[in-house]
Amino acid sequence: NSCHREDAGAFVCEANRAAPEDSVRAGMSYALGEEGKDTDHLSDLEGDDLYGQADTVFGDFWEKHRGQGATCDFGGAASLAEQNKTYAEDYYTDDYYNVYEVKEFPVWKIVLLSVLGALVGGVIGFTLAMKLNPRFNRAVRQSMMLRPVTSSKVFRQSFGGHIDPGYEGFE
Repeated sequence: NSCHREDAGAFVCEANRAAPEDSVRAGMSYALGEEGKDTDHLSDLEGDDLYGQADTVFGDFWEKHRGQGATCDFGGAASLAEQNKTYAEDYYTDDYYNVYEVKEFPVWKIVLLSVLGALVGGVIGFTLAMKLNPRFNRAVRQSMMLRPVTSSKVFRQSFGGHIDPGYEGFE
């Protein structure tokens, strides 16, 4: 029912656009006076400026004091209006950050870092396997595909201590 929807925040207190400006000023004066705020500027407001500020004053006062029984009437100068809680399709998109991220970190950098990471990880994994697993070391050294690499001086100095003595192809 309406009371439950009101408690759930489905309504806002707004200035009644059909109310005379003097009535709206009197309602604003009451609400601001109860809060101990200055009311001298109210006489300078008129038209849309008056009603716009009245929306804020009435809404704030009603939200703050409705638990103590305050109503949204202010002598006929305000009324409850149902708040539209539907949002446009793009409400949840944050275009600023989406564009910012794309400009700040382009796709080519992501691809480059991914390829470099895979290469470095492969080299580290291969090196660890050659150092720590004698069977893998032996299999790599016996491979015909890697024969030019495995018979090089640098490779033998790096991994040479991990092969069986008398291994074919090495002195």
